[in-house]
Amino acid sequence: MEKKRKHLKIIGSALFTIYLALLVWIILFKLQFRLSDMDHFRSINLIPFHYSVSIGERFHFEEVRDNVLIFIPFGIFISMLAPRMKLRSKILIIVGTSLALETMQYVLAIGGTDITDLITNSAGGVIGIALYALLLKAVKDKQKTDTVISIIAGVVAVLFLGLISVLLISN
Repeated sequence: MEKKRKHLKIIGSALFTIYLALLVWIILFKLQFRLSDMDHFRSINLIPFHYSVSIGERFHFEEVRDNVLIFIPFGIFISMLAPRMKLRSKILIIVGTSLALETMQYVLAIGGTDITDLITNSAGGVIGIALYALLLKAVKDKQKTDTVISIIAGVVAVLFLGLISVLLISN
């Protein structure tokens, strides 16, 4: 039983590492394979949910949705890998990671730093924490919950890495 928990922790940690690498690639590098393909600009928006009218309302909704969705796994993984960590600490790690990524965009001049992104990324992480807690409550067994999450995350990781491989080959 203890050996299975250790294996789940190792698998979960490996999947979390893959997720973090993908998160950085998506947020900082906008799924680009070459730095020369990226837009090089630097901007800061400190007004929450304030957007330029020229971009369009649909884009803003999709960006908010995507930011929430991309951070949900962060909350799930941190809850799975650090079950004894206080909620406040988990949230601070999520907010800190989002803040670090937003700051890096500004420093590297590879995108807009936006308070809305910080808010929506953090909300996604909190939703992930809540989803993990709900799943744990429904299943009532941490090992089974972690197994289900690891299987789902593994399948998603393999599919995503396959997609990246296809994109690399065709690029």
